[in-house]
Amino acid sequence: MAIAGSLFSLNVFAQETGQLSGDFQTNFSIYDNDSIIGTNTTQYFHEKSSAEAWLFLNYRLNDFSVQARFDLFNNSPLMNPNEAYTRQGLGFYSLSKKIKNLDLTVGHFYDQFGSGIVFRAFEDRTIGLDYAIQGVRVQYNPTDSFMVKVFTGLQKNRFDHHQQVMKGANAEQIWRIGNLDFLTGGAFLNRTLDQNTMQALADQINALPYEELFTPKYNVYAGSIYNTLRFNNVSLYTEYAKKSKEAVILSDRDGNIELANTGGDVFYTSLSYSFSGFGLNLQYKKVDNFILRTSPYTTFLVGTMNYLPALSKQHNFRLPARYSIAALAQGEEGVQAEITYSYNKTSTFNFNTSQIFDPNGNRLFREYYIDYNKKFNKRAHGIFGFHTVYYDQEIYEFKPRAKAVQTITPFIEFSYRLDGSPKAIDPNAPRPKRSRLRPSIRTELQYLQTGEDRGDFAFGLLELNLAPRYSFSISDMINTRPKDQAKPVHYYSFFASFTEKQTRFSIGYAKQVAGVICTGGVCRIEPAFSGLRAGLSTNF
Repeated sequence: MAIAGSLFSLNVFAQETGQLSGDFQTNFSIYDNDSIIGTNTTQYFHEKSSAEAWLFLNYRLNDFSVQARFDLFNNSPLMNPNEAYTRQGLGFYSLSKKIKNLDLTVGHFYDQFGSGIVFRAFEDRTIGLDYAIQGVRVQYNPTDSFMVKVFTGLQKNRFDHHQQVMKGANAEQIWRIGNLDFLTGGAFLNRTLDQNTMQALADQINALPYEELFTPKYNVYAGSIYNTLRFNNVSLYTEYAKKSKEAVILSDRDGNIELANTGGDVFYTSLSYSFSGFGLNLQYKKVDNFILRTSPYTTFLVGTMNYLPALSKQHNFRLPARYSIAALAQGEEGVQAEITYSYNKTSTFNFNTSQIFDPNGNRLFREYYIDYNKKFNKRAHGIFGFHTVYYDQEIYEFKPRAKAVQTITPFIEFSYRLDGSPKAIDPNAPRPKRSRLRPSIRTELQYLQTGEDRGDFAFGLLELNLAPRYSFSISDMINTRPKDQAKPVHYYSFFASFTEKQTRFSIGYAKQVAGVICTGGVCRIEPAFSGLRAGLSTNF
């Protein structure tokens, strides 16, 4: 609160009035133990409840800005689903100043170079990720077509920091030849190990057989060159990245791990083409041991310094999203194709397919998705679709000797506007004090058929919206043919929300099956959940 007071003081006493903005978000959970669905984390037996909250403040005055965020975690499983984490305090702060074409930032910052393959610092609260860098960043834009930036700092680790120093540089140039537009860039990253990590590496290497010994290096270097070419309705993005040799930990299908001295590289390209009613996007990626971490000893999502795009569709429907994937830094090769076709204003087809293989040519993932969007009239809209996937559980969920999952999933969504109003609601637009509620209903029906993993699932949802204020829903996800239970298992959910201008309240009771949760191509394995969840979010 001292920071908030300081910002208000600046606003009062500055000769020129600045602008204060921000947002607040909080989540609260109460845990209801359910042995049938397998709830087994500490919150069900000891803490019984958890909470998270974030208050972000941004004060701007001319070319100067101050940002700060207060973070709170009480008995929270968000950082690690298998622990109850409690700590609170200043989780993010930064001071920025613009001096003509120069931007200076000290404190914490988020950024990425190119597509993020070499470096990406970002936040995703939904799965407990915060890769902010604490340090110094300088960006210089001498012209509208050229940019260069450099930084040095430490990656955030909860309320502390990893001890490995990171340094990076990025430059981009826009140039044109006739009808061709180019954006060409280059990125560089260096990470230096701390002394304690180097000592641990040396001790581990000295215990290896003589023929496997190698000399560890304090520094790893990674760089990339990338280019976006645009011509009329065609866009082609290409990037190649390479990293120097360093000590990394590799794993195989049986869960065995080994310490190896290896470099790596990535080639990624994307081609997009569109004209009236038609869109096409093709992607190809090949990864070979492009593992970039703050230390060889950080695991899973901890200490990741970059981002590799996943060549799979990001699903909005519950059951097609059940077997989503993240990119494999240790090695993969894949392609993805997506086609959108609208033959009139009321009908649209979407098609997506992905094929991903390991470095030895073994299939890891295959996906086919198609849907048909139909606007029947001003009131009614429907989506009818089909999804099938081949999913290697051994690799994506670290389950040795688990059979690959093959699914078939048809789905339907139907929405009906009860008042027939064709106008979309702008949540930021000013409204009368007594705005008329606009009712609508929406329903989803999905069925996932598979002979592997937990067996078949059915999902049904019924939602009532009274725009712009209220929303109510009830759903049930049923394990209709469970592999390890005698009877079907229900994962039901009740949900309600209330919106007042920029503020939204929500509350619900839910049972959630254990599995992979993905957002934006970043995934983690979540345990089963049973209990009540409430939330509040607002901005100002």
